Amino acid sequence: MERVNNERGSAIVLVVAALVALLGFAALTIDVGILYINHQRLSNATDAAALAAVQVLNSNPTDVTAAENTARDYAIKNGLQSDEVSVAVYGSEKRIKIDTSRQVDFFLAPILGLSNTKVCAEAQARVGAVEEVYGVVPLGVRRDEFNYGEEYLLHYDSHGGKQGNFGGLAMPGGTGKNWYRDNLSTGYAGWLQIGQEIWTEPGVGSGPTEQGLGPRFDGHEGCTLENHEKNCPRLVACPIIDSDEDLKGRTLVEIVGFATFFLKEEPDHGEIVGYFVETLISSGAQGIDGNDFGLRAAKLVK
Repeated sequence: MERVNNERGSAIVLVVAALVALLGFAALTIDVGILYINHQRLSNATDAAALAAVQVLNSNPTDVTAAENTARDYAIKNGLQSDEVSVAVYGSEKRIKIDTSRQVDFFLAPILGLSNTKVCAEAQARVGAVEEVYGVVPLGVRRDEFNYGEEYLLHYDSHGGKQGNFGGLAMPGGTGKNWYRDNLSTGYAGWLQIGQEIWTEPGVGSGPTEQGLGPRFDGHEGCTLENHEKNCPRLVACPIIDSDEDLKGRTLVEIVGFATFFLKEEPDHGEIVGYFVETLISSGAQGIDGNDFGLRAAKLVK
């Protein structure tokens, strides 16, 4: 009888030990999952707040208060509390750093003596001039000190070009009037980057130019510099080329940056005039360490 009681006692001990181990594994599984979910939510909210706030610095690098308020507003909209958010703004660098943290209570781990822990996330975002752009138009604009809202000649009229160069570029993959016209209409379906050399496209005058840009005005005749949609087709990205010499025939030129212009009106005898604008591009751009000609992107850098 004593032996039976001993065996029962041993069995109870084993069952209790197994139950404790089982609860430990359950606590590990469930509470680690809770930590993971909270960390993901925290990270997503922190990233979103950083990207939103840094865009304020693009338009006004000195407005530190507005950037910080934007960061906090976005964090709160994404489920954080104000006291869970710490913001540092570096206006001269157009950079913002956000640290977030929250106390997460465990579900089963208190059985093991663990009640809660802190979950943290960090994000840094910066605005910088793009290094590569997708979808530019084939207009090589000479390097200049561009000023917002001023008019710039993007393509000469049929009498203004020298040595047949009116301002057109031959996008990689083809040459000729049809290729030039199509790329004016829809943008080049490829990437161009700073430092890349590209050929000019001489001989393309008013016809292909007017045919290519005409569709960009269809339905957008009423758009203006001050009042146009973000993705208005009259807003075009152009390569900035480095060439102080008169171009003669088909010439190889170097891309030194990218700029955005709002097309003033439909081409007249091939002449294209655009207003210079500073633009923050959300897609179709890579890199943020290019030469700054006003076309910029906001990127997470950490």
